[in-house]
Amino acid sequence: MKILALVLITLAIVSARDYPLFKQCDDSWGSEELGPGPKTICRIGCLISSVSMALNSYGVQIDGQEANPSTLNQWLSQNGGYSSQLFVWGSVSSFGFSYQGQVSAEEGKEALDQSNVVILNVRNGGHWVLATSYDGDTFYVNDPGYDCSTYSASEVEVAAVFSVSSSSFLAEAYNFINNFLN
Repeated sequence: MKILALVLITLAIVSARDYPLFKQCDDSWGSEELGPGPKTICRIGCLISSVSMALNSYGVQIDGQEANPSTLNQWLSQNGGYSSQLFVWGSVSSFGFSYQGQVSAEEGKEALDQSNVVILNVRNGGHWVLATSYDGDTFYVNDPGYDCSTYSASEVEVAAVFSVSSSSFLAEAYNFINNFLN
């Protein structure tokens, strides 16, 4: 019985992500040039802002600092994470985020159900947001550029999916729960 409770609690912890909301125009990083420039994070940094929210929620440290749009932008710039100013999807694999590809909104829901990170392309393909959950045809999101917390599935052009290698997170959760129950 303890093992079943442990598994259920661990699954609840893993599926209940606490994502920060990073705005791409935040004064702390909005004026930084994205990659090689000349455009800034404020102007075109919605995707790296969304990726940095996901990384941060898993406790990823980038060069000893918490993941945010600035630390991720600097790291990507120095580690082949941009092709021109375009994000290289596989570049965050060293952080345990394995790019799985782009899928439909429906498949994005399935990916969320499997505890994957899902980043949605919305606003007719011109903007990226981090999906935090969904209910029916409504995606709840952290939107780095707009004051918007939901998008309908029909507004999603594609959903980019990352699977997360979280063995250390699961081990920590298991140890915490095991110590709590004993």
